Amino acid sequence: MANIKDVAKLAGVSITTVSMVLNNTKNKISEPTKKKVLDAAKSLNYNANGYAKALASQKSNIIMVVVPDINNPFFSALVKELTRFAQEYSYFLYIHNTNNKKIGKDEFLNLLANNIFAATLVVDRNVNSLNEDDLRKHNIIFLDEVDFDSRNTQIVTGNNEMGGYLAMEYLIKRGFKNIGLLIGPRSTANSSRRLSGAIKAAMNYDIYIDYKNIVHGDYSYEEGYKAGEFFKEKNVDAIFSFADMSSYGLINYFAENDIIIPDDISLISYDNLFLNKIISPRLTSLDQNLKEIAKNAIRMADELIRNKTVQEKIMVEPKIIERESVGFKK
Repeated sequence: MANIKDVAKLAGVSITTVSMVLNNTKNKISEPTKKKVLDAAKSLNYNANGYAKALASQKSNIIMVVVPDINNPFFSALVKELTRFAQEYSYFLYIHNTNNKKIGKDEFLNLLANNIFAATLVVDRNVNSLNEDDLRKHNIIFLDEVDFDSRNTQIVTGNNEMGGYLAMEYLIKRGFKNIGLLIGPRSTANSSRRLSGAIKAAMNYDIYIDYKNIVHGDYSYEEGYKAGEFFKEKNVDAIFSFADMSSYGLINYFAENDIIIPDDISLISYDNLFLNKIISPRLTSLDQNLKEIAKNAIRMADELIRNKTVQEKIMVEPKIIERESVGFKK
């Protein structure tokens, strides 16, 4: 592996000159000399030690992402996309997994203060109550609708209200009227907005949604499995589930109780995880476009790091991926 001495030798300059060029230090080094250094570094595939530079300058090329459960395929898929775009911008991605434990404001700020992160991406709804000074100081961007109403909150997320509307409209256009909803936690903004969109679609198509057909969950497989019995007793003919993980629980409950999807009951879901192509029946679901969310999040982080003016809220449009789990009302 090449080091800074190798670069200096190939370029025919001093180690100090190489250091100044690669760190973009203000100096009077000529453009031809800079080019020689950069060409030498490129030909040797030399990468400066980012952590050492960070210690010296109190700046780094490390972006932290905070997720509640890396075992959840949704967060794994998002982190994969974030990593890809971070690499394109020459950043390292540090993953902080909270294991679904609540983080107090002081604990979270201590985490930021004791580490050298250029920016922080938060996908965990347990992280909240931060003031505007905290957000600006640490270049914090939310990838979930936490603090959505705060005017100066940086956020990149899917348009959950639109997704809720599209899913409900899809079921209604296929003839379903007795529709059940497996929604998320009461305190979760993305669940509230999906519900708002679903209700708007029902109202526009003059469909009544019985509040007794709505059950709260926590986006988990276990909650989905338990909800299966609830919907069986309600005798609904279609379900809109707000998370694929919960939908897998529903599918297994119905399979164990001889309820056939989509012949006996139709199911539309949210997230479009890769498992949807594998399970039976293959699951129709709303794709949040994690690639676009990740791309915009890393770009926004880079602009904040470089003190550029950024668009404060970016809403990425979802789309329905049709598979086998939704039929037509007979």
